[in-house]
Amino acid sequence: MNGTPSSLYCSLPLSIPKKSIRVLDFHDDVPASPAEPLRCYIRVVDLVDKPVFTALSYVWGACDSPPHKICCEGFNIKITSNCRASLCALRRRFGPVTIWVDSICMNQQDDKEKESQIPLMGDIYSLAASVYIWLGEETPESNAAMNYLGSAGFQRHFHSSVNLYYPSQRNTWVYWRIAWYLLTRRHGEFVTGWWKYGFWSSAGTFLTGLQRPPDKLIHYECLEDFFSREWASRVWTLQEAILAKNPVVYCGQTVLDWQSIIYSVAYLEYASRNYGVALPETNFNVWRNIVLLWLVTNSNSSHLGRVLDNSLSSEITLQRFMPEYWEFIEAITHRHRRLARISLCAQIGIWFVFMAIIRIALGTETYKSEFAGAAIAFIAMICIATFVADPVFRWPISFSREIAKRVSDVPNAVIHELCARKATNLKDKFYGMYAIFSRLGMSLPPPEYSRTQEDVHRDAFLVLLGWTKSLGLLLCSCGRKSIYESSWVPNWSEDLTQGWFDADYMLRKGRYDATPSSSPIWSLRNGKQLALRGVIVSSIMTHTEPFQILDDEAVHLRYEQPTFFNALRTLKEYCQLGNPVLTRFSQPLRGAANASDPTYVLDMSAVYLPYWLGILNPLAQTERLLFKTSIFGRTAVGSCPMKAQVGDLIALASGVPLPLVLRPEETSYRFVGFAEVDGLMEGEFWIGVTDEDLVDIVII
Repeated sequence: MNGTPSSLYCSLPLSIPKKSIRVLDFHDDVPASPAEPLRCYIRVVDLVDKPVFTALSYVWGACDSPPHKICCEGFNIKITSNCRASLCALRRRFGPVTIWVDSICMNQQDDKEKESQIPLMGDIYSLAASVYIWLGEETPESNAAMNYLGSAGFQRHFHSSVNLYYPSQRNTWVYWRIAWYLLTRRHGEFVTGWWKYGFWSSAGTFLTGLQRPPDKLIHYECLEDFFSREWASRVWTLQEAILAKNPVVYCGQTVLDWQSIIYSVAYLEYASRNYGVALPETNFNVWRNIVLLWLVTNSNSSHLGRVLDNSLSSEITLQRFMPEYWEFIEAITHRHRRLARISLCAQIGIWFVFMAIIRIALGTETYKSEFAGAAIAFIAMICIATFVADPVFRWPISFSREIAKRVSDVPNAVIHELCARKATNLKDKFYGMYAIFSRLGMSLPPPEYSRTQEDVHRDAFLVLLGWTKSLGLLLCSCGRKSIYESSWVPNWSEDLTQGWFDADYMLRKGRYDATPSSSPIWSLRNGKQLALRGVIVSSIMTHTEPFQILDDEAVHLRYEQPTFFNALRTLKEYCQLGNPVLTRFSQPLRGAANASDPTYVLDMSAVYLPYWLGILNPLAQTERLLFKTSIFGRTAVGSCPMKAQVGDLIALASGVPLPLVLRPEETSYRFVGFAEVDGLMEGEFWIGVTDEDLVDIVII
């Protein structure tokens, strides 16, 4: 075959005014041999003409050696093994297809062409008849997860994908099915497990199952496999999913419609809140963000308009989008409890009848009948206790457990995904979400790969700052590694769920606010300096050495006791009674006031070892130090980034929820990070600040 891929792309030029793209037509059979290339035809279509085509969303992955190829009009184009696997699975499942695949339909060697196609991504995925989301090859776990998500907790009985409504309250036969399940599941599971695995193993499984939600089909290992697929970790795939009108998820040959994903995520969130279901938190939150952003972007209601008008007030929840489904879940849960009570009464009646039959059968032999009666009564009491302990039977307050650090609004979801997702080219952290930003009403500069990475990320910060109007975005800039000349420009690579702070502080919704009721005041100087208005409060007088992560068992075995005792002495020095460091050190240190230092430390460690490790290890893991400063003429204690130095300044800026750590450089400052300082966190200092006290804080 003659020619290079570049000559193929040159023979099929794209017209920017007409919004033209290239699509692939697959008609030939899927090749039987992995070494044989896929064959297709390539042509140019104009989006303004609204052509019929589909699109593929997948992770490029790595190329095999030798690489796989696809044959287009006599030209061989290299593709990754994951691209080939997705196309082959798609062809086997759906037959001939016309599809847009970014790695094939765009000339990846031509930055100008990529720059012209990025603004079209929103149109490409929203106009596609279907967007096929390829999660990878199937496994037994993925098949089980796909089957479960397809049911979505009774969904296969009630789901109406046209009206997005669950008419299940009118399906009374389902409740008889649930009643029979509640009546028989305990004994059936126990007896089956006893026969297969022995009594003790079955008893353990029986007891650990008491805290499970009413849906016995939840398999945590399978959900972990599904939620942790690499597709959900890449930056480009986010916009491909949420801009699609009709996404279709497939893993191997198993296909799942998007409505099943929506209701499955909603059901799992309900189960996690009400039944303590331990979901894979970080990965589940990613899928939850995808679903929420898809609902916002594709909603026919006023949600999107409210986001465009005032993004910070546009908190979104799955319950808000699906009130009928939540009513259904509540009704099911209420009916579960009612049926559980009925089944409990039935169980008691059955055991009494059984006891009577046994007693009659044993006749007049008193000792046998009494022994049998006692045994049966004991077993009956165990069964009653298990039903009472079942969360289906009672209000599940004791098992209630929220997923940590939930994202519940549009800006938080967008920023979280921007930071958490990966990109081979870090400029794509911004360009990969270009269509999402445009859809949410942000004014964007055109994509330009010739610009530096810092300039692209500076644009992203300024665009988001203008959209959210929250200087809490500086939290994205306080990462452990500063790689840019401008200290306030984030590289968008810090996972906000793993930081030392609550991500809600970005939008001034955290527990504390050092500058309450203050408006964000900022301006850009010389194109690279961020000017704020605020006050310099104090400076760092002393700080601790970095803390080390300590193992509980190693401390008990004395391997790490010297390090542990030194850390406790540091806490004693920096956290005197009456001077706690926020909530982390709200509990006073124990020990006799006149005790010697070793006795004091030993008493602390002996009684509250888990508590002290719960303080020390987070400081070590998040690379935070304790420091002393002066507030209102008294010594105050706080925490600061490990890169902070003695002499760095503590400042408060209007519209910034946490104190800043700044390093003076001539007439400006370098941003080091954020501090927590006892005596500043609830606006104690800011309440006395007037407009005349504010000065320019220029951050380079």
